[in-house]
Amino acid sequence: MTGNPLRASDLRIHNQNMVLSIIHASREVGISQSEVVQGTGLKAPTIFRIFTTLEEEGLIFPIESGGEEPSSKKGRRPVLYAVVKDARYTIGVEFWAACLSLGVFDFHGERMYSVMHPLEDGVNAASVIDLITEEVNRAIERLSLDRSRIIGVGVAAPGQVDLKHKRVRYYPRIEGMKDIALVDELEKRLDLIVMIHNNCSALAFSEYRYGGYDHQGSMFTFLLRTGVNGAFVTNDQIYVNSQEQTIECGHIPIDSDGPKCSCGNRGCLQAYLQDLDPNSVEQRLALFEGLEESLELRDSSAVRIIERAAGYLVVAMRILTRLLAPKSFLLVACCDHIAQALQAEVERLLNEPDAFSTEIPKIFATSYDPLIAQKGAADLVLQEYFR
Repeated sequence: MTGNPLRASDLRIHNQNMVLSIIHASREVGISQSEVVQGTGLKAPTIFRIFTTLEEEGLIFPIESGGEEPSSKKGRRPVLYAVVKDARYTIGVEFWAACLSLGVFDFHGERMYSVMHPLEDGVNAASVIDLITEEVNRAIERLSLDRSRIIGVGVAAPGQVDLKHKRVRYYPRIEGMKDIALVDELEKRLDLIVMIHNNCSALAFSEYRYGGYDHQGSMFTFLLRTGVNGAFVTNDQIYVNSQEQTIECGHIPIDSDGPKCSCGNRGCLQAYLQDLDPNSVEQRLALFEGLEESLELRDSSAVRIIERAAGYLVVAMRILTRLLAPKSFLLVACCDHIAQALQAEVERLLNEPDAFSTEIPKIFATSYDPLIAQKGAADLVLQEYFR
């Protein structure tokens, strides 16, 4: 056997984090020590020691003993434990060309505070970093939070995000947002742990967890804003490639002879969709946002645009199905009406499995909600905390 054995201290930390994550997942209902023993396979004395440590550190508390067992059993019901609501906090930030939003969450995952800031046309990277710093510090001050209890700040950033080096590689719609060491800069300013992910990934992660979709454990999300982004979540994990990058689904080639894309290639999915709706792009609106009223009136040109957009999305979906085999797709658009129109047309075009598929993936649709993205960014911090 090769490799370094796991040190005892590492194992203790791993086991403690695993147990804390299980207690956390029980929410307000709580969970007993015996249930954790059964769920983890750890020995009862080990679980007892971990529970004692977590309680002494103020992370968990006994919520009830449950009273007497039914007459058919002897003894008392086991004590149930839950996490202390104000023991830890997370902060989630999401931004793109038009808006920055921030949310603060307690250890139960409940939102305590939220703020949204429109971003002016021509905003630059330095101004965005300044604004994030100001809003995080303002939220901490308003809520009188103990900084030592803040697990970290999750930043859901637009464009190409380098997870390995914790940088925004490129986002053309914010001036200077190229090769920005966002995590290093914010950690230096805030004196807090900062994590970064692509904003579509944070949104997809949150929709996967809380959207109520019957995704059967895997869901690919398309986010249609000024451009096209995507993220694949399977088994409660965001898929990243060998270079620790998320999926640039907006640059899936539809036709090599198609329109020129901002990435330098031709025929990308994003280029085709932007070519269908140039007015929205020029006005810094989300894709098809300017069509909402016309579509509601069943204007034939608006209907045709949605039909063509759905056709391009289906081409991308078929490619993604070959590569990743998601059991479901989620379309996130500017409003419910646009999202549902795209959903209906995509479902019509995907009404039968092809030769390589045994089943048709489910198609869901919703409108973009910055509160969902905030929550996803904060949850990614929490997920890392429990590793």
